Amino acid sequence: MKASTSKSSVITQILLAAVAIALGYLLLFSKSVALITLCQILCGGIVAIGVASIASFFLAGDYRRIDRYGFALGTLLVLMGLIGLIRINDVTANFEIYTGLVSLILGVLVLQGTVQMKVLDYPVWILNLVISIASIAGAFCVLSKITAITGIVAGFSSWILLICGCACLFSMLVTWICILLAGRREKKMEAEKAAAAERAEQARIEAEEKARQEEQARKAAEAAQAQALEQARREAAALAQAQAQAQFEAQAQRDEMAAKAAEAKAQAAEEIKNEFPPAESPELVFGSDQNVEDTVQ
Repeated sequence: MKASTSKSSVITQILLAAVAIALGYLLLFSKSVALITLCQILCGGIVAIGVASIASFFLAGDYRRIDRYGFALGTLLVLMGLIGLIRINDVTANFEIYTGLVSLILGVLVLQGTVQMKVLDYPVWILNLVISIASIAGAFCVLSKITAITGIVAGFSSWILLICGCACLFSMLVTWICILLAGRREKKMEAEKAAAAERAEQARIEAEEKARQEEQARKAAEAAQAQALEQARREAAALAQAQAQAQFEAQAQRDEMAAKAAEAKAQAAEEIKNEFPPAESPELVFGSDQNVEDTVQ
């Protein structure tokens, strides 16, 4: 919709500039054409521009938007053109005023192109500024009837009309080129921004992935460390248990050996006792000493 509206505005400006160029050329270089015919061409051109504006209002879908006034402008131009055709004699009598108005409108359009070029930062805006100032100044002199200036050149108003029409077409061409280049530059900058954003996003993703991997590695290391500590604890517990078992077994063996030694000692003592019984002590018998003495005697 915006593209269609822009095209319709450009077409309107081109038609206005073309009418101005045609009128200026005919006024300056065609003496056979009557002034009333030129006025009819001017009024007919205004009507054509109004019809084009009304048509673009519907074709571009501007009726869907509240900030588009193509229909009102077109209707106004059609009515003005028709009134001019009806009062063609008055238009012919004041022809310079109407050509001055057209020149002023074209000069203002050139000035708008200058502002666009300046905002887009293209050096050619200086040339366009000079052209727009000259066009507006010439139209102002024609409308103000400053004879000290308009009387210098014959057909001053016609020259201003022709120059303003050519300047408008030149300004439109240069402005279109500047806007096209600016659009390409903006697209390039947007592409660079998009690429930078994509690189930043990729870097962020890579950083997050790296952080995730580092976190996984850290958790894996912690898990391995915990597993190693648990394994070491289990091994220490198993070693302690084995040492305790070994000590228990050693103590049992020592106890068993001590018991066996004691048993062997007791058995040896029993064998010695059995092999060497103790001697019986002599018994004292009363009267035995008397018998012995008797025997001796």
